[in-house]
Amino acid sequence: MATKRVPPTPIATDATIADMVEGLDKPVEYVRRVLEKLERCKRAHGDAQVRVGVRGRAECPNYLIEYVREDTKTHERVTYQDAAYSGSTHRELASHHIEAVKNWSPEEMNITAVSALIGRLRNPRAPSSRFADED
Repeated sequence: MATKRVPPTPIATDATIADMVEGLDKPVEYVRRVLEKLERCKRAHGDAQVRVGVRGRAECPNYLIEYVREDTKTHERVTYQDAAYSGSTHRELASHHIEAVKNWSPEEMNITAVSALIGRLRNPRAPSSRFADED
C-alpha cells in the first residue's frame, strides 16, 4: 500500500518565528535553541536579531542570525549576517545559504521579542504585557 505524501506547509514570505510558532514541531525547544544563538551573537556583536527561512519546512524552518551596527561616518544602521542555522539540527549552514536573499523573510525578530515569545510559550497562562500590542 502506497503512503500518501503530505504536501509541505507553505511559509509566508514575510513570516517571523512568532507567526509560525503554532506549526513548529517542538516550539519551546526550537525557540530556546534560536535564543541561544541570538545570545551568542549579542555577546560577540552587541546586538542580535533573527529571520526565518521561507523555502524550507514550516515545522522547523532554517534561520539567519544578524546584528545591526551604526556606521560611524554616515550614522546609518547597517545589518550584518552572523550565521545561518538548520532549523532541525541547529547546526551552522554553509555561507552560500546566507547569500541567497530569497531564502530569508524580510521581517526580523530581535532578541527581546524572542525572549518574550519563549516566556509566553513556557507559561501561556501568565498575564500578557500591557505593551504586547505595541511594536
